[in-house]
This record gives sequence, C-alpha cells and structure tokens, in this order.
Amino acid sequence: MELIQLPNDGYIRSSLPKELFDTLLTEGLGCYNNENRITGLKRPDGTQTCPHYNVSDKNSDCLKDFIFPYIDRYMENFPYIQNIKCLSSNSPFIFGKPWYNIQKPNDYLPIHTHDGVLSYTIWLKLPLSSEFIFYYSGIVNQMDYILRLTPQDEGDFIFFPATLNHGVHPFPSNDPNEIRISISGNISLQGVDDYLSK
Repeated sequence: MELIQLPNDGYIRSSLPKELFDTLLTEGLGCYNNENRITGLKRPDGTQTCPHYNVSDKNSDCLKDFIFPYIDRYMENFPYIQNIKCLSSNSPFIFGKPWYNIQKPNDYLPIHTHDGVLSYTIWLKLPLSSEFIFYYSGIVNQMDYILRLTPQDEGDFIFFPATLNHGVHPFPSNDPNEIRISISGNISLQGVDDYLSK
C-alpha cells in the first residue's frame, strides 16, 4: 500500500488480491449484458463518452468486503474526512453500487467528481499507454497530477476523496477494438431515511 500526498488531498494506491482481480476481470470482459449505468458524462453531441455497466450484486459484495477496510486506512493517514463538518454526529458509511467503465481508443472521461465522500478506481485491463489525471486548484491556476498507466498496472486501484477532480484521456491504439476496463465506485454517508428504514 502506498500513501501519496497531493498538495490539496492525498490518495492510497494498492492492489487487488489475484482471485478478486480474476473474478472482476472475467465479469468486466462480458459485462455488456449487465445493467447499463447512466453517469451524465457526455460528449458535446450529447452521447456518453463511454459505456458503463453495473457490477453484479455478488461481485459488488465481494468488492465491498475488500474495499471497506480502506476507509479506516484513509482516515488514519489523511485528514480529509475529519475535516468534513456538515453533520452533528458520526454517520455510518455506505458502499455504493460500483460500475465498469469500458473505453475504446476514442473514448474518454472528462474532468468530473463523484458522489459521496470517498471514491475508488480499479484498473482491470489497460492498453499499452493511458492516463488517469487528478486536477486540483493552485493559488492562481489549475494544476494536474498524471498517473501514466501500462498493462503492468492491471489489478492496482486508487482510493481518493470523491470531491477531487479527475479524468481519463483517450488512449492511442492501432486496434480500434482494443478496450480499457476499469471499475469505479463511491463510499457515502448513510442518510437518516436509510437508517430508519433498516
């Protein structure tokens, strides 16, 4: 596990266990029959920048069991969550439904943030070269922090504040059918209505 401090926030980088990686990659390669997910990330013509599909309930549960301990690890090493002063008392964390991002060479994810408090991205299948970029505010301009990825990074994931701007550039390829597969998901605070309904 690596702890990386950015000027405004930090993130954790680590790797999936092989069995969980293999299970998620297998589903990701055939996820086109899973429930489609609309994210709101669109091209200028109004179409989605790339397709997204929900992770199955079974694999979501397995992923939750693995990811949830990283909440405490994040809180132990970065002050981000402790600095959120919008609740009068602590609230339980909720694991949101994760989804697959499927990209071909011309697909991209524009600068965006996520819902919730914390987010994660897992790289399952990567082209020879691609970029995941964090964007944050400096004193006078926007700055970026680029993660340059290759197939050697498959199975790695990052855990970061949901409010941290990020994006994914199109990747170069001579094969128009080459794909990049990642999983994204969010950790939220449980609302009162959800708490009372349980």
